[in-house]
Amino acid sequence: MTSFKNFLPFAIAITFINALSFPVAAATFSHEEVRAALESTISKVKASISAVESGADKETVAELVSDAKQQQKDIENNDLEVKRQHAGKRLNTAWKAARGGDLQLAGESLKEALSRYEEMHSIYVSSH
Repeated sequence: MTSFKNFLPFAIAITFINALSFPVAAATFSHEEVRAALESTISKVKASISAVESGADKETVAELVSDAKQQQKDIENNDLEVKRQHAGKRLNTAWKAARGGDLQLAGESLKEALSRYEEMHSIYVSSH
């Protein structure tokens, strides 16, 4: 009986640790998913740039940039993580600028982000 009492907390702890680690393991993305996320992000950034250049209102630009920000979160690759974060900062700057009505700064930041995402895409494609 004593050994069972000692075993029970151990078994509960192992079960708890396994339950916590499963979502992390489930979050790995395949090469195709990462590539699709890169391509989709690039497409959304280009749409945002087009909106700025065509004179869209700040709400429209902010919404498009927000879509790009959400999409770039699916770029899950350790080799690209630092570059993704830098590009994401440019998107965040563009989003804040668009919400504030500074579409010139939004456009500049979007172009910088696009350049970074295209670089990431070419690095990823050449290595996979």
